[in-house]
Amino acid sequence: MSEATEHTRDVAKRWFSALTGGDFATALSLLADDVEWVNYRPVPGYNDDMKWIGTLHSRDEVAQSVQVFAGQCDVISEELLDLVVEGEKAAGIIHEISRVKETGIDFEIVFTHWLTVRDGRIVRWESHTDPSQIIRAIRGDAPKARAAS
Repeated sequence: MSEATEHTRDVAKRWFSALTGGDFATALSLLADDVEWVNYRPVPGYNDDMKWIGTLHSRDEVAQSVQVFAGQCDVISEELLDLVVEGEKAAGIIHEISRVKETGIDFEIVFTHWLTVRDGRIVRWESHTDPSQIIRAIRGDAPKARAAS
């Protein structure tokens, strides 16, 4: 394994550990100050309700975006399903269940985080998933969450 791959794997493991553990301060500390953050691609008339999405260009903008998400949704669980690393690139597959605060409806997604790591920091992050379950939950077009037993 190359040295670059080892460094990237270390940063990626710390990123996903912080993310799945709800430690956003640690996760944000792994981002470069001028990170390029691509969180979905806005499609007018389709995913406008996802107020936290778009392309951002700094750690501060990402922190604000995370706050917008946290204001709209509660993460119930996140689990890293797979991690692949080669050189400065890493791909992690995450299973997430979250609840939209306003509607009380859960959504469940599997999404990919694509990371580029340089000098011990994530310089580029991009996510990919089918957002239809998120949109349904935000709009109230899905069954409400089941009460815990």
